[in-house]
Amino acid sequence: MALDSPAPARRQGDGQRSIGQYLVLAIVAAIVIGPLLMLVRTSLLPEGRLPLETLEISFENFRAVLTDPDLPVLLANTAFYALGSVAIGTVIATALAWLAERTDMPGRFGIRLLMFTWMAVPPVILGFGWILLINPGSGILNVFWRALTGGDGPFTIYSIWAMIFITSFSVIPTAFVMIGGLFRNMDPQLENSGYVHGGSAGVVARRITLPLLTPGLLSVGIYVFIAVVQAFELPLIVGLTARIPVLSTRIYLLSSPDVGVPNYGLSAAFGIFLLVLATLFMGLYFRVVGAGERYRIVSGKGFRPRQTKLKRWTFPAMLVSGLFCLLMLLPIIVLLWTSFLRFYELPSLAALERVSFATYREVLGRSAVQGAIGNTVLLVLGASTITMVLASLTAWYSLRGSGWVARAIDVLSFSPLAIPPIVMAMAILLLYLRTPLYGSVLILIIGHVTIYIAFATRTIASALIQLNKELADAATISGAGFFTVLTRIVIPLIWPQALNGWLWVLAHSARDLTIPLLLMTNANAVMSTVMWTLWDVPNLPGAAALSVLLVLSLLLVIVPAQIFIARASAKSQ
Repeated sequence: MALDSPAPARRQGDGQRSIGQYLVLAIVAAIVIGPLLMLVRTSLLPEGRLPLETLEISFENFRAVLTDPDLPVLLANTAFYALGSVAIGTVIATALAWLAERTDMPGRFGIRLLMFTWMAVPPVILGFGWILLINPGSGILNVFWRALTGGDGPFTIYSIWAMIFITSFSVIPTAFVMIGGLFRNMDPQLENSGYVHGGSAGVVARRITLPLLTPGLLSVGIYVFIAVVQAFELPLIVGLTARIPVLSTRIYLLSSPDVGVPNYGLSAAFGIFLLVLATLFMGLYFRVVGAGERYRIVSGKGFRPRQTKLKRWTFPAMLVSGLFCLLMLLPIIVLLWTSFLRFYELPSLAALERVSFATYREVLGRSAVQGAIGNTVLLVLGASTITMVLASLTAWYSLRGSGWVARAIDVLSFSPLAIPPIVMAMAILLLYLRTPLYGSVLILIIGHVTIYIAFATRTIASALIQLNKELADAATISGAGFFTVLTRIVIPLIWPQALNGWLWVLAHSARDLTIPLLLMTNANAVMSTVMWTLWDVPNLPGAAALSVLLVLSLLLVIVPAQIFIARASAKSQ
């Protein structure tokens, strides 16, 4: 009998796994497919009708999109904006990653720390800071230029080049992390062979290093391009005033016009158009990543990447890197200065005498801000926790499950990566417009769980792949249920990756403006939407104070947690 006892336990585990698979599939399908079906239905609505009001189908919205005289301008602006941001961002990120990972330049850790912590800075705050810096009339840099030269300032925030410049700074940290991994994991044997055979540093870089990096750099470029095409915050802040429309802002303006009635049908049709474009580029990204597998040269043997000695170029490299880091910090510095004033003033000794915490007291004393802070806490904790729990179940069943259900879970959980956030926000708005969820914090949580589930699932899946399947099987045979296996075996082994994923979702949920702005009501305002409202009034010191508080709050959570993870991981090795 003792030999037969594991069989019932295994059957019980298989039964729990089967039920769990179907339950997870139903949840993921509901949050991903439901909004998209509503988006498609809305795009086929007759003019002036709302979803679920009629069963009629009309292709008039798609005809209007394809015959819109502004469509070529929208496509050209979107493409130029994305390509310019990618070109500048990836070149700078590549140079910084090479200095930080492959040279002996002092201060490399500082560059890495800045890049990782910079991910906690919302793009909307970057936009605020750069407007104060290079606004044509009162921008600090233009005013200083006029004081020094007597001529007009050379900078302007209201141009597509300014949008490209600012956006490139927002994508550099992500590109840096991805490209840094390419440099860090490159086996130096081929480079060493080039040097042994008499190749100079330039020849080795051109003939060996660059060809090996090209597939990885191309995949990073496509990934960043997709992210910029989907971007909404900076085109909203800078592009609307500069009258530079892109696809994401056109979708927002159609669904949330300043005057008139929302045109949900046309907005949904533009959303479908943007979704198709993003899906095509996502397919190209996976083809490039797949082709890049042929260029892998990291072996199972231990290796140490070749470190270049800069010698006489050390000081110039440090100077350029330091100036670039200062340039990244300038928007935060100017917002910090503005937050200590009751009214916006240019930096001066006279203004320095009026520096105080009065703006912070005034802003934090507002009931709307207090409610937004509470909503933000609920949003980030709820979204990050629910996302990671669902991602853990999704990754487990997609890897450990079998059949079409496991495959369907995997595909559905990854599909939001190809869905632009503005399109998903639009779809969620249409789906829940006439339900009690509309106007609540819960609808914001659902939106963030939907758009971040792809990243979270991949984070957990990469950790689960490293676990031997026999660990869970042995526990199941011994009578442990699914949740016992998950909580007693799996989570203790993958908690660093899970915590990193939780922090990533928390930070991005706090900094996101797209979903909260499109789904905003008086009851579910969060800090990002209140910042936007104060800026739009305009109450520049109030918006700056909230921006500083949001960045500091994120840093106080993320930095200690990262230090804790690093120390715990070091002890376990």
